[in-house]
Amino acid sequence: MTWETAINVATLLSALAAAIGVIVSFLSFRKQMHARLFLHFTDRYEKVISEFPSDARGKRMLIDGEPPEPSEELNCAVLRYLNLCSEEFYLHDRGYLPTRIWNIWRKGLEATVCSPLLRREWKTLRQEYDPYPEFQRFIDGVQNIGDWRNSSKSGG
Repeated sequence: MTWETAINVATLLSALAAAIGVIVSFLSFRKQMHARLFLHFTDRYEKVISEFPSDARGKRMLIDGEPPEPSEELNCAVLRYLNLCSEEFYLHDRGYLPTRIWNIWRKGLEATVCSPLLRREWKTLRQEYDPYPEFQRFIDGVQNIGDWRNSSKSGG
């Protein structure tokens, strides 16, 4: 093997090692960003839920029963919750939020938006999302599926 060949092989191996290093760094960075995103939205979720009026906090996920009386405070709390959900939906839809995380959040979101409380509030808040029709269709679809599931469980 000549010196020139050895230098070419060493250069190729160095370039390959650098490329592998860049890929590993990128994947590590991406994983860290997903973790930070998860923690950020989890903190926001806790804050949003804690701002629900106390009589509504437990009822937001109940499928049966009467929702609390309407109020401006409750309407604003639901709007903050839906804004958080719309941001999560947007991030997932655009590929910034991994499907594994979205699937966890989506289950809770689906249960919540199918509750009598969120159904009632969505009727008045839906127009807030006119600039984001994809989110409107998503919530409408989840509620329609919830109607179907509830009617099939009750035998109707």
